Amino acid sequence: MAYTLPKLLPPYYPPTRLERFSTLVLNTQNQMSTQNFSEEFGKIQRQYLIEKQKDLFCSEADRFADKLIEYENNDFAGIIMSALCKLTQFFPEKQEPFAIKGYEIAKANGDPIHMMARLNDLRKIYYRRPEKLYQYIQVLYKQEKCLKELTRNYDNAVNSYQSVTRQAAKQRDYEQMLAHVQTEIGKITKRKHPHDAKSKLLSAREIFEQRGNTKNVEYINMLLAEIEADISRA
Repeated sequence: MAYTLPKLLPPYYPPTRLERFSTLVLNTQNQMSTQNFSEEFGKIQRQYLIEKQKDLFCSEADRFADKLIEYENNDFAGIIMSALCKLTQFFPEKQEPFAIKGYEIAKANGDPIHMMARLNDLRKIYYRRPEKLYQYIQVLYKQEKCLKELTRNYDNAVNSYQSVTRQAAKQRDYEQMLAHVQTEIGKITKRKHPHDAKSKLLSAREIFEQRGNTKNVEYINMLLAEIEADISRA
């Protein structure tokens, strides 16, 4: 009778620190405040970094966020994405999927302030990369829409802002951001869409004029002159 070797059991890997925390949170999330979650998650992140396990932390945290989204806990998932975006800010290829996911979470939460934060991450990723020009322009249009909402309904936006570490910027600051974004859109699109670009630039100029930003007004006037010259030659 032939002797058969017993089947070997697969190796056992005990759950990591973040996996244990994930299980705890998913079982008791209704009993945990946003503040407590942020603090405990931050402690675990620091421990991983001390142990030089940043990549492991990012992959586990990303899976954790996906689970939280399944459980319809976008507040906690948004905290994770904010952390991952900061952690990978010098590595655009790694940061991009986290910023996209973070934007979608903030959008689902109706949180334009965090939407802007993640769009700023994406804008930096795509800036001065010709192969990413389409994505860059799309981010600018999303920023413009977001900033219009922020400036028109500032109090509501601040009330929906979910953060345990930062205060929202002032309404005046968002108006200034809107003018800069509209200027950038106008500059990039003035050849293909001159009339739309002109509208953006006029809106931006009005904001800059109200604040006495003469250099920005002069720059916009130069762009408007170029548009008028192109239209007259067409």
